[in-house]
Amino acid sequence: MGMTRVLYATDFHGSEAFFRKFLAAALQYKAQVLIVGGDVTGKAMVPVVHRGGGRYEGHLFNRREQPATTAELEKLKQTISNVGFYPLVLEQDEANALESDPDRMSAVFERAMCDRIRQWLALADEKLTPQGIRLYFMPGNDDLYSIDRVIDEFPSVANPDGKRLWIDDDHELIGVSNANMTPWHCARDLEEEPLEARLNQVAALLERPSTALMALHVPPYDSGIDVCPELDANLKIIARGGQILMKPVGSPAVRRLIERLQPLVTLHGHIHEAPGHTRIGRTLCMNPGSEYAEGIMKAAILNLERDKVKGHMLISA
Repeated sequence: MGMTRVLYATDFHGSEAFFRKFLAAALQYKAQVLIVGGDVTGKAMVPVVHRGGGRYEGHLFNRREQPATTAELEKLKQTISNVGFYPLVLEQDEANALESDPDRMSAVFERAMCDRIRQWLALADEKLTPQGIRLYFMPGNDDLYSIDRVIDEFPSVANPDGKRLWIDDDHELIGVSNANMTPWHCARDLEEEPLEARLNQVAALLERPSTALMALHVPPYDSGIDVCPELDANLKIIARGGQILMKPVGSPAVRRLIERLQPLVTLHGHIHEAPGHTRIGRTLCMNPGSEYAEGIMKAAILNLERDKVKGHMLISA
């Protein structure tokens, strides 16, 4: 067959602006396949409390916001959504009740995450399906397992996590949403030994590893695309002599898998601060990075021929 153009992005963390730009880029760059590499949900809700008389109050990035009209309220809600958070418009008594009930708070938060993913995938179906563009949408280590069930609601969207799928006649795709352990002990964090077992189990599904793509949320250890600031025991960034200390935090198990199987391409994310590409043997490894809180779309474009990557580049919008 001819060339297949893939557009890959990851670590949306709920950013409405990022996801909409991603869909627009698919059309702009004439991609045939879109792959999302994980961490799709946001990290917080932002309450916007009704103060009476049509006035509201909320706080975003330590800045007090006081919309006084319906238009201003809608603008604030969109701003909150664009940076990856979930606006929650409440009366004061509702806010008080929610704050005093952690279980209900968690349920509301999970519902907000699922609702946004459902809205995104409906929009993707509307924009991409008529163009024949296929979407592969995988959660990451930050994402709850309820997100997988939302993805399964959409027949036009495939979740590659733990599966082997064909993106064209020549290229298989597998996915692993898990990461090695992080200081935050996220939903899909695993110790290296069980992570390696899962990686090997999923990779065993491949028929032709040499022409395969692997969407592995965590990057390989000491690859240059897994470097982030070093943290102390209180999760504060360590600096010495005015310089932030950086360290590799990727997975040795992921690196060993790549070294052993030598797939055509591996696609990673997880480490927002380390965009780039590298080679491990013949394998092209890519991490587009993420600046989701700024509403910036960072992505990778790959042009695939049967047994090689004809070209690739990182883009930002």
